[in-house]
Amino acid sequence: MYTAIFRHVLMPMYELVKGKNLVEHITHYEQHLTWTPEELKQHQWQQLRKLLEHAFQHTSFYPKFWAKVGIHSIDDINTMSDFAKLPLVTKDDITQHYRDIVANNAKNNIKKATGGSTGQPFRFELDIESNTRREAIMWRGYGWLGAGLGQKTLYLWGADIGQPTLFKSIKNNLYHRFYNRKILNSFAMNTNNMHTYVEEINSYRPTALVSYVNPLYELARFIIEHKISVFSPKTILTGAEPLHEFQRQVIEKAFNCEVYNTFGCREFMLMSAECQEHKKLHINSDHLVVETVNDIGQSITGESGDLVVTDLYNYGMPLIRYVNGDRATLIDQACGCENPLPIMSSIDGRKLDIIKTASGKSIPGELFPHLFKEFIGIDKFQVKQSEISRLQILLITNKHFTEQNRNDIAEEINKYAENELQLVFDLVDDIPLTVSGKHRVTICEL
Repeated sequence: MYTAIFRHVLMPMYELVKGKNLVEHITHYEQHLTWTPEELKQHQWQQLRKLLEHAFQHTSFYPKFWAKVGIHSIDDINTMSDFAKLPLVTKDDITQHYRDIVANNAKNNIKKATGGSTGQPFRFELDIESNTRREAIMWRGYGWLGAGLGQKTLYLWGADIGQPTLFKSIKNNLYHRFYNRKILNSFAMNTNNMHTYVEEINSYRPTALVSYVNPLYELARFIIEHKISVFSPKTILTGAEPLHEFQRQVIEKAFNCEVYNTFGCREFMLMSAECQEHKKLHINSDHLVVETVNDIGQSITGESGDLVVTDLYNYGMPLIRYVNGDRATLIDQACGCENPLPIMSSIDGRKLDIIKTASGKSIPGELFPHLFKEFIGIDKFQVKQSEISRLQILLITNKHFTEQNRNDIAEEINKYAENELQLVFDLVDDIPLTVSGKHRVTICEL
């Protein structure tokens, strides 16, 4: 009952005060699920043309960038094949040309930063309307999996960095209660306190559970190993990293509940989510253009490639054919369910190593990108564990890095390691790539 009241009464009243139109966007995006694939493609093309014209008119970067390949106006882009000729945009491109990519007519842009899953924190902007739309897309995807707006949901997710004030803690608790959800800090979970997480789940009795993959998998193993009785929600959603089939099986066994994978990144929020019928990932093609390319930048389908993403509605700082650092496989075939959105057959991204301690605690790799993105004095990082009691922290810093930053980082890591790790900070000029040419955020050699 609360879900219906929240969606149709409380949230609209809240939006009148805040000046948002989230519920309206959710409704429109849900209506798109009744369209045919052809109608979705037509809609995507219309919105893409509007975005490209905006980029020509209101950014100084894209006209120069596209002119290098002979694209001088919107009239030169008449098909998706023409669009695929536009050069790829990397994180380095955006960092180097940041001000030229921000639209000259942008007002009140929201500034954000990624967790730096490639070891290099990335900053970008988006306009308020775009931010609302991507929230709506997230709630649509969560909604078709039973964890939509107002559903009683428990999140096993990352916590805010630092110690919140009493006022902020009260404000956050009220905010989460309003949304009918509870947040448990996945970064703080270890083998010594997992039973308290089970107790929280049993006490809260959520309709849906949303979690990072690895913490939930470890919790599921703990439940099975110790033969613990745990409340079974109606649905479980995972995100933040690839969900492997063996992990899905263990989680489903522990919670006696279907598990569904979702995929996104901070730049775009939810990019795809599985359907309940066939557990295939449906891409939000009415909000994004998602492509994959091979090592020489050619568009491909049916095989793993680098993801290239265009946000159709970020007019504040257009990200057009942006390489986000993940890999996936796209296929050109229907799912078989009623959802008309196209299919991503697999997510082939990186899996972050888990840092360990002598007493059996484990710190998920997701903590470190989440932490280091908060410090503008850090350009690149890597944490490496070669001994059970020692953690090497490699940092490439700039003039903004301070001794207090070092202390804050140590304090945050020790919240989860409980001083069991000797933290060794090494300020370096370069961080070597792996033999395969990749940069790993966390390396555990134990």
